[in-house]
Amino acid sequence: MEQAKLVICSLVSGMASLFFPIRDFMVAMIIVFGLNYLFGWVAGMRHGEHWSLKKSMVFFYHCAVFFVLSAAVFITGHFLHNDKETLGVVKVLCGVAIWFYATNIARNWRLMLVEDTQMWRVADFVYYILTLKMVDKIPYLSDYLRTTERKDKNDIEL
Repeated sequence: MEQAKLVICSLVSGMASLFFPIRDFMVAMIIVFGLNYLFGWVAGMRHGEHWSLKKSMVFFYHCAVFFVLSAAVFITGHFLHNDKETLGVVKVLCGVAIWFYATNIARNWRLMLVEDTQMWRVADFVYYILTLKMVDKIPYLSDYLRTTERKDKNDIEL
């Protein structure tokens, strides 16, 4: 039993040292995912939605997929001896995820508040900046959003 503890501790410490370079990104994503969950839950409760285990499990599944994908990208790059480039890829992946989740957080923030109050206007302005103005600052994002809008319109017409 003592040897099993030693093996587990060795594996965990080895994995922790391997993922040390992306530790800050993962902590930031945990904060963003936590805020998204909290704001979505409160906005849903405010509009008569009840807490759903299924909806929560889908959220945690998405978080797990993101973390596994980020770890897989980092490990692949590490073993290809491209640590710096891989760190950049993980940074971009986190940045894009943060933008999408921040937009959702701002939308839920607006839904939580009483309309036309000062705080609602602040949330509305943040949502406006994230949805319209930041799109131009992120490379390829405006092209992607235009492409998906066309696909959505084509799907509706069918």
